[in-house]
Amino acid sequence: MNVYRLRRAAALTVSVSTLLVPLMSVVPALIAGRGMTERWWTPVSFVLVLGAAVVMLVAASFESGKSRAMLRAAVLLAFANIVVLVLWFAAWTHVSVEGFGSPPIWVANTVVLPAVALATLVPIRWAAGYLVVALALLSEAQQHAAFGGFGYDAALNQLLTASLMGVFLAMLGTCVGIAHSVDETRAAVLVERVESAARTARVAERRRLDVVLRDKVIAVLRDISVGQPDERHRRQARAVLDELDGVGVERRDCATVSAADAVVQLRESVIAFGDGLLVAIDSSDDAVDLPGHVVDTIGDALVEAVGNSVTHAGAAASTAVVGMVCEAGIRIRVVDDGCGFDPDRIAPDRSGIVVGIRQRMAALPGGSASVDAAPLDGTMVSLEWTRS
Repeated sequence: MNVYRLRRAAALTVSVSTLLVPLMSVVPALIAGRGMTERWWTPVSFVLVLGAAVVMLVAASFESGKSRAMLRAAVLLAFANIVVLVLWFAAWTHVSVEGFGSPPIWVANTVVLPAVALATLVPIRWAAGYLVVALALLSEAQQHAAFGGFGYDAALNQLLTASLMGVFLAMLGTCVGIAHSVDETRAAVLVERVESAARTARVAERRRLDVVLRDKVIAVLRDISVGQPDERHRRQARAVLDELDGVGVERRDCATVSAADAVVQLRESVIAFGDGLLVAIDSSDDAVDLPGHVVDTIGDALVEAVGNSVTHAGAAASTAVVGMVCEAGIRIRVVDDGCGFDPDRIAPDRSGIVVGIRQRMAALPGGSASVDAAPLDGTMVSLEWTRS
């Protein structure tokens, strides 16, 4: 899931940064700010902030970690930073420090980091709210450290930080929204592909059973006469029963199908969708045998096209399937007078039209598919195979 990966990456980055950034800047700050706070504040602040960072690092370190655990860790880290800043006022010894640039309060380097993790886990307004509170507390602490009391001088130093973080949080929120959309689209595509595969499998199994019953079972029954069946009839019956069970079913990649059987197979492909369809598929007088895998592929694409029409055209729409099997190849049209759509707005990973129809026919040598549609103007799907 893209959202989970984004959240995990943000949590890892924030936790590691919280642990590493103080190590690079805290020693000069502690030296310059020596005597500015009571001795207990520094170890307490280290335990609270770095301890919360370790908790977040553990929560985000495992692939099986849950977003809820990372959310609790992010809230804990934000709360720790707020508590440390509040405790700073209690620990302040009324000593002001000058000549160090920004007043040496080491949590100034980590206070904005929890907002990054929160922005991937909760609505942006909550992350922004934390940022405003944290920067307000930090600016007042720096005001006390630099000027000895309340004021707004130090707050001006935080405006740039707040502005930059505001832009960053807005961009991060957009990324999270895109990740949510990608996850939802992926889930819909997976469901659609499963339904398409199940529908194709049901039609293929029905087609296989129809062929076995029509050509094999009836032939065996006709061949059996009154009396004790001989061994040949037993072998034939056993072979047909095995075929009904799906045992030893042969692939038809190299087999051929007569034009008449191809017409029957293509008609049966769409009969499963109900009697409300108008089906007119015929063969011409010059039609010759066809490769079995061609008929199977066109049948699967036809199932997809009719299924899409029945599902999306609308309850009041009517669907017609017309086609011709001839010496040159096969041509089939699936036409409906439903609500239609804009083909240019089809996502490239849509399994119904893109994968189930266009890519399937494009993978068949000599095959092609086209979709003509417009909003409120119906849809026509064309399936063609030209003999080389």
